[in-house]
Amino acid sequence: MNERTVSHAYGADDPGPPSPPAVTDIRHTLREQGRNAFANAEPRVGPTGPAAVRRWKLWLLTVCGIYPTIVLLGLATNPVLEDLDLPVRLAVLVPVAAAAMVWQINPRLQRYFGAWLTR
Repeated sequence: MNERTVSHAYGADDPGPPSPPAVTDIRHTLREQGRNAFANAEPRVGPTGPAAVRRWKLWLLTVCGIYPTIVLLGLATNPVLEDLDLPVRLAVLVPVAAAAMVWQINPRLQRYFGAWLTR
């Protein structure tokens, strides 16, 4: 006996029993729902992205945050840095003030004034 005859005898080429009608109907329904998902979707209500921040308001908020930061840092470090030239003092103060603005002050100001920034 050859291999093809043996496999045919044991049902290797047989596709098996047909699917029950209920399973076929469910598969068809799910396939159609998947195809029409975007066509039947309801339109979004409300904003699709974040509202634009007014640049002049962001500038004003940054000025209001950075001025007291620089003044307080200047007063706090003046006894230590008073013997240094102004460019060297600023080379120390500016990175510290910028770090404070980026990671501490601006996020809190933007959280507090967020609604005002986008009006």
